[in-house]
Amino acid sequence: MKSIADSTGAAKSLGWGVRSPDPCGGTWAGRRALQRRGGLSGALPPADLSLLTSLVELDLSFNEPLTSFRVLDLRSNRFLNIPDGFFSAFPALETFAIDDNDMSDPAVLQNDVTACRRLRSFSANNVNMDDIFPNFFGNSLARNQLWGVVRPDFGVNSKIKFLDVGAQNSRYSKLTGILRFITGMNLVELRVDHNNFFGPLPDATHLANLRRVSAATNDLCGIPKFPAGTDVDLGGNPKVGREC
Repeated sequence: MKSIADSTGAAKSLGWGVRSPDPCGGTWAGRRALQRRGGLSGALPPADLSLLTSLVELDLSFNEPLTSFRVLDLRSNRFLNIPDGFFSAFPALETFAIDDNDMSDPAVLQNDVTACRRLRSFSANNVNMDDIFPNFFGNSLARNQLWGVVRPDFGVNSKIKFLDVGAQNSRYSKLTGILRFITGMNLVELRVDHNNFFGPLPDATHLANLRRVSAATNDLCGIPKFPAGTDVDLGGNPKVGREC
């Protein structure tokens, strides 16, 4: 509580900790979040917040829209789902991570994420997501249950550098399509292993920044054409190495 008071300015504006360092002693004005719309601003220190093991409820209402909120990291918690309308409150969001949340109900990626026009990094690995592939953006969505066709125009003119949609867990349907879409991107790393991608390998020799490609265990064919020095894993594709 002292860290929150210091970082948000409540120590000065509301007198938190001035008369007593004990937030439960009755001298911390509005300590039960009754002091609404206090005009506080600042950054909450993540290291200190992680120590709040008994925290039951965190109410950040009356802050909408958070027009300057750029980074939201929710990794390794116990969140159950991503509610409808969630992303519309963060129009300036650039980085979002919710990895390793074993959601009890399969998560669905809300379409309002398209409101985050500055979004550059979205990571939702291992969250029990069961949904059709979101063709409007992409970053790191490995170890989920995504399915559907990745369109040829996916990622065109995007700023995506690292694309990881490997190891989808569904036994019935996985991601599919032709890998032609990577030729319109400026990738550094590509992971599409253990899916149902098919057809000829694209000529990716013009992708000068490409450093790693993992496309093992699909149904690919053709002669690999990647920049010199690229680490490529195409195992589990018996048709690779000969013309389609």
